[in-house]
Amino acid sequence: MVATAFVGRAEVLGQLDEALAGAAAGAGCVALIYGEAGIGKTRLCRQVQDEHRRRGGQVLVGRGSPEESAIAYGPIADTLRFARRAEPGVWESARARAEVLRVITPEIGRAGERGGGADRPLVFEALLEVVEEATHGDQAMLWVLDDVHWADDATWHFVRYAARRVAEMSLVVAVTYREEEIGPASARWASLAQLKRDRCVVTVPLRRLGTPDAERLARAVAPDLPREMVAQVADRSAGTPLLIEELAGLAARSGEYPPLPDVVRITVRDRAGRLGPAGRDLLEVAAVAGLSVDARLLRALRPEAAPEELVAAGLLEPDRDGFRFRHPLLQESAYSDVPPSRRAALHEEVAGRLSKDSAAGGSAPAAERVAVHLDRAGQPVAALAVLEEGAQRAQAAGEIGRAATLLLAALGLARRCDQLAPRRAGLEQQAIEVLSAARRWSELDPLIRDAWSRSGTLRPEERASLASLFSSHLFWTGAVAEAWSFIEAELAKVGPAQASRHAATLAARGSVIAFFRGDNERALRYAERGLAAARSAGDAAAEWSSRHDLAHIHYAIDGNRQAAAEAFSELLASNQAAGSKIIEAWAHFDVACHRGGALSHVESGIRAAEQAGSPMVLAELQLLRGGILLLRGRPDEAESLFVRFGPELRFGEPLLAPWGDISEAMLHLHRGDLAAARRLLCGPAATTEAAQLEYHAIEWSAALGWLAWEENRWADTARHLEPSAQRWRSGTRFHILAGGPVFVPLHVDALLRLGRPADAAALLEQVPGGRQLSPFYDAALAVARFRAAPTADRAEEAAAAALAAPWPWLSGLTGRWRGELLADPAAAKDAAALLAGIGADRQARRAEETLRKLGGRPAQQRVSAGPLSAREMEVARLVAEGLSNPAIARRLYLSRPTVASHVAHILTKLGFASRAQIAAWVAGQSRTDPA
Repeated sequence: MVATAFVGRAEVLGQLDEALAGAAAGAGCVALIYGEAGIGKTRLCRQVQDEHRRRGGQVLVGRGSPEESAIAYGPIADTLRFARRAEPGVWESARARAEVLRVITPEIGRAGERGGGADRPLVFEALLEVVEEATHGDQAMLWVLDDVHWADDATWHFVRYAARRVAEMSLVVAVTYREEEIGPASARWASLAQLKRDRCVVTVPLRRLGTPDAERLARAVAPDLPREMVAQVADRSAGTPLLIEELAGLAARSGEYPPLPDVVRITVRDRAGRLGPAGRDLLEVAAVAGLSVDARLLRALRPEAAPEELVAAGLLEPDRDGFRFRHPLLQESAYSDVPPSRRAALHEEVAGRLSKDSAAGGSAPAAERVAVHLDRAGQPVAALAVLEEGAQRAQAAGEIGRAATLLLAALGLARRCDQLAPRRAGLEQQAIEVLSAARRWSELDPLIRDAWSRSGTLRPEERASLASLFSSHLFWTGAVAEAWSFIEAELAKVGPAQASRHAATLAARGSVIAFFRGDNERALRYAERGLAAARSAGDAAAEWSSRHDLAHIHYAIDGNRQAAAEAFSELLASNQAAGSKIIEAWAHFDVACHRGGALSHVESGIRAAEQAGSPMVLAELQLLRGGILLLRGRPDEAESLFVRFGPELRFGEPLLAPWGDISEAMLHLHRGDLAAARRLLCGPAATTEAAQLEYHAIEWSAALGWLAWEENRWADTARHLEPSAQRWRSGTRFHILAGGPVFVPLHVDALLRLGRPADAAALLEQVPGGRQLSPFYDAALAVARFRAAPTADRAEEAAAAALAAPWPWLSGLTGRWRGELLADPAAAKDAAALLAGIGADRQARRAEETLRKLGGRPAQQRVSAGPLSAREMEVARLVAEGLSNPAIARRLYLSRPTVASHVAHILTKLGFASRAQIAAWVAGQSRTDPA
């Protein structure tokens, strides 16, 4: 029964209103609402939701249930399904991230799509991005996660994660839980205590109502109840709102006060007593099915029964596509009244029906639900078989992430059930292998560390296998020094001549780590050792991996780009014949890099990664695509990819986080936003172990060199760019996409401005020639030679090479230098227009300064109008004011991805290539609009 009045909670309502007001200003929080069962947590949240909606705010709701406590992300899946009906903007934003969020709710993607392979931090970040992107106006988003004491670990970890991220969001996450369910004996007690101390967490304890408020509530429920019975209800309920409502309602109907203490049980029995035989049977079925039950499932199980009878009795209420008990306590009571033998039979019946629905094309999560019901039916062996079969099907379909989820559930079942104890070791090994393949590092970490603590009992082959997986885990999560020490120690235990798949894989891991550390000679030895072991063992996959590593290493040593491109093309062809989509995606990545940024291969790799259901590999390919688009003068498209996929790389693959930071810094440097570039390059990320790796350090230093050059700090420019040139002199090849030390023109320019022409000439003699490298490096070298010896012929060669790359920013720099060094006003004018057209505003202004010194005037840009929406027009005006995308996002309470998307749409609609053109167009519109 729902109360007709809401009483006694003015203080907590004010507390939550204050939290929502703060979130509307961009300072979100997590609100922990807790108290005993029936205290009114859900009712309070419903009141807040109604008030927030009336003010124009958006609301999301997800609930936990005891039957789904073993299902990963249960309340969050409930939220997304709620959003599909109530907040379509959230649902559509979530669908745009289906490759990550299918791990929560598989139906979010299109038929035939794969996904669900994302590690938890990626899923959590995607969820917050969804909310941030869908939040509109000057209101906050209210996200209610109800009854999380029944939630799974993944949902609980999301709440803790959100508390760290919500401070700068327009979001209040209202989390309710029963205080008695998370007490000192609970595994979550310590983390809850820590969570309450977080500065972004608001605690909202709900206490029992005092006698005046309890009586007010009782009168609201039953206005005609005699005063003495109202007092009795208030007294015997002890101020618990749910019990007040139930007791007052029953007393009003019967005229008598029902006995205590088990009021809820009596309530259920009373209402069930008004049902016919079919209704009572259906009540038992619904109680066994869970807190919520799909209408189709009820019809399939009891086609002759009418759920509306239970609704009329006050036990169920309609809930989207089915029905829900009006309160969890009602379901608990109804479930406990089912005799144990009958309960087991019904669980088996529900499991059978779900299995049939799944076989007929039902929902993907059926395997977990079937297993839960079989387990409760006392059939853990059958439950385990369902989970294992589901995992096998997922692996066969290439859905590695889905397989990992099911294997984790299987391992959890085996650990809970003594009958399944003999299966635990095998399931643990399978889960470790699949989690590693899915790159779900946070879930893998406790498993693999626990397994390694027992490695002394393993046979040599088993130890080598586990060591390979553990070293990979350490490496990709950024613990490179630990991974290197570990792999060297384990390889020393494996005989150099040992021929097995695990020995080959272990050697391959050592090769990759050595390569990233810049130790190419040792990387070569390990790769050759791995190749020999793989061939002796007849393991085609391990052989392919070793050949792949050797191609990288040989290029790093000899710099023969053509040979590397041919090797990777051959590897791609051989893998396509084998059919592994995830390796195919990697192969396309390599071919694209070594063929000078071939977008066709990047797009093919993206399709393969999507088919493999690997969000992490997909993110890496999308980041590569953004880098190519940036070089080609399309910064807004690049930004949309960096903002969308950069966080996934940072949170999900810490080893590659520096690549994401460097890519975004290059974007800011291209545009001339030096403050944003400095925050990235000189912040805490620069000191991480991953950033110090040779593989990343050269690129990081090069980006710092570009930053120093933009700021006219010539000595710092030469110092930061010297490591790049030095590595090329010593034989170490980096800058794979661009094909060489591509900032050599800036290096030469800085040396000349420092009065060191001899050093500039020596630099050009020592860096390699083009030809075997890439068009980008060919252009850079030609421009550097022109800068060192500025003649008309060299200027033409430089311009042609930059145009052929194509690298518009370098073309603009060449034109600016032609104006400055050859007194060519036409070249300076063209450079200013070109640089403005690609959004390189700082360099465009410098070209205009050069032109003015030569007596010329910058050309007026011609722009054309196009149809913009009201929101796009709003964004366009802020672009014209000179605001960056993050600043626009803050001004309009939008997310950065949304703003980047709006800017990209504006450019497309207007046929423009730069923000400068948008600004000019807005100015033109202002002149033509009537006052």
